[in-house]
Amino acid sequence: MRTIVIIPARGGSKRLPKKNIYPFKGKPLIGYTIDACKECTFIDGIFVSSDDDEILATAEALGAKGLLRPANLADDLTPKIIAIRQAANAPEVGVLDRDDVVIVAQANSPQITSTQLREAFELMTKHNLWEVMSTDNNGVQNAAFRLVRYHALFNEFLSAHCGFVIAPNIDVHTEDDLRKLEG
Repeated sequence: MRTIVIIPARGGSKRLPKKNIYPFKGKPLIGYTIDACKECTFIDGIFVSSDDDEILATAEALGAKGLLRPANLADDLTPKIIAIRQAANAPEVGVLDRDDVVIVAQANSPQITSTQLREAFELMTKHNLWEVMSTDNNGVQNAAFRLVRYHALFNEFLSAHCGFVIAPNIDVHTEDDLRKLEG
């Protein structure tokens, strides 16, 4: 079983320009996610999907592999899952098997830790789940990360065989979000 990470990092942020590489405490936001993933021994590859050359160059300098996202999958209206599916099938990733794990980790969630990712991975493998997502302390999904079996990326129905881990992380979309993290 392989486990890969896909970090979607589209350019063109409106509320916080260049948010995915916005400097926060001495490093780009995406750097925190990449570093957390690099600490996980169960992860076989870290890929960043972006339409932006600066984001790709930053990600590669931090140790991830860049995947150029087609422009038609990088607009405000394209669902993120479409870009994730395209990245998972990119030749650079290699062929994934049905039960391989794809971790979708947000570039703008600097609080993601290797401990959170490991907890989610262990939950998934222990219970043979198809999907595990991060939630806040109230059990509300927060989009910081999601682990999905490769075959479940292509489901046409609501998720089944799911679990969650509590990871009360903030997704950064504005300067106010950055102030919350600093406070």
